[in-house]
Amino acid sequence: MSLRLFHITEFANSMLTPAEQREARHPALLLLLASLWLALAGNTPLWRELARLPMDAGSFVWITLCFALLITAALGLLLSLLNWPWLLKGVITVLLWLAALNSVLLWSGQAYLSASAVPQGLSAVLGQLRAPPLWQVGLVFAALALAPSLWLWQLSLRRIAPPIRLPQNLLLALLFTGLLAAVWFAGRNALLPLLQDQPRWLELVSPFNTLLSLRR
Repeated sequence: MSLRLFHITEFANSMLTPAEQREARHPALLLLLASLWLALAGNTPLWRELARLPMDAGSFVWITLCFALLITAALGLLLSLLNWPWLLKGVITVLLWLAALNSVLLWSGQAYLSASAVPQGLSAVLGQLRAPPLWQVGLVFAALALAPSLWLWQLSLRRIAPPIRLPQNLLLALLFTGLLAAVWFAGRNALLPLLQDQPRWLELVSPFNTLLSLRR
């Protein structure tokens, strides 16, 4: 009897009350905020390299805006496909720490974390992290990964039934795909020469630099 009561109580505690359900955030909002944070804060090495290009202020703003929107849309599309209650927070957490790691490595002139670096082991990555001052490494990880992760895991998300969540995920994926296509169509004349002259730009885009290296 006591065991049965324990299971019932545990199940009841795991469910949000109606008031908590109303106050909980919609997963789509978390998905959007995570995409924006990863795109903007997680790609500071990319923004630094763009700022170094010899171009006028208008071109810099336009190219930077196109990159930011493209990365945000691509992240939104990825997270829309992974927008499930047992998966979303974990995926975002991994991406946060991956973006922070790549930011430290790229900012200090090292190579980003790629699939080819995995066989070399953790010691190789730790060796690269010794290049910048330790306080800078700690500051970047705290700001880009630790603080957002702590906020993420204390956030209550609204419970949405799978038959409702699936169409919502598909709609979000469609919207982000449309944004991706629209931004590329609008900015392709400015982006294509840049990408053709310097293919390395794609290596500065976190976390897709690491994710794309997995297929090589």
